[in-house]
Parts: sequence; C-alpha cells; structure tokens
Amino acid sequence: MNASTHAKNAAHDIAAHLHPFTNLATHPQVGPLVIQRGDGIFVEDDQGRRYLEAMSGLWCASLGFSNARLAKAGSDALHALPYYHTFNHRSNPAAIELAEKLLSIAPVPMSKVFFANSGSEANDTAVKLVWYYHNAIGKPDKKRSLRARTPTTASPWRRPASAAWCPTTATSTCR
Repeated sequence: MNASTHAKNAAHDIAAHLHPFTNLATHPQVGPLVIQRGDGIFVEDDQGRRYLEAMSGLWCASLGFSNARLAKAGSDALHALPYYHTFNHRSNPAAIELAEKLLSIAPVPMSKVFFANSGSEANDTAVKLVWYYHNAIGKPDKKRSLRARTPTTASPWRRPASAAWCPTTATSTCR
C-alpha cells in the first residue's frame, strides 16, 4: 500500500468509525493504525509494517491469523450450515458434536452443555435455570438472586422499587 491509500483509509476511518478505548479528541490528529492482514502471530498495517500481535486480536484470534486449517473448517461450515439456533427442540450436527467434545474434556463430571453468545446471556440463563430448578423441586417462590449495590452492576431480577437507578453524569438530576 502507498501513503495515499493509508491517508484515504485514515480519513474514512476518522469520519465514520467510533473506536472504543480511544481518546476521541485526539483521534483526528493521531489517526488509526489500519491493520489489513494477519499471519500466525503477526499482523501487517496498510503501509506494509509488520507487528507482533500479542493480544490475539483482543482475544478473538487465540489460534493466530490466517490459519489454513481454521479457514477451511470455517468455509466448510459456511457452505453447509453457517448457523442455526438450538431453541425449541432444534439442533444441528456442529452443536451436538461440540457439546459431546466439551463434556468429554470437562474437568468435572457434567451432564449437559449450554451454549450462549455472550457473558450476559450466560448469566441470564444461569439465573433462569436456578428458577426452573426451584420450580421443579416444588419451591416456586424461591426467586431471589444476589444483587450488587451499584447501578452499573445491579441485577435486573426482582430489584426493589426503592432501589431507583440514577445515572451519575454531570447533567443528571436524581431525587
């Protein structure tokens, strides 16, 4: 890539992309580091400079970049069945195979695996499974959960009416 391509990439990025953990006031002057390819544990920017990527692409590429085996497995999956949910008695071969594999390598005996898309979804499901368990053993009123005392970590489950949430910003007024 040449300097004009980098300048174009940077200008488009500054105009269109809001970056997390970035000083937004200085970003227009500093500009982005535009990474365009990866190979193993290295990445390369749009000016041809190579970097050791020690954070695995923010923990999402722990097996490295441009892994041919993973690319083939991903391509095969995308061509067969890219995604399918497991709600309402549905399943698919990939989910079944992965569940069995995880059970076989789990450090403690387990009977089932539950797949979630995020930590918040996993936590929400864990609470609901506890509710389900208590319903099943005849204790349907046992629904209380542990709650944090701060608004940013407060549980949405059975929050008392007296625990009103107030944003802590310079422009907010709470009573």
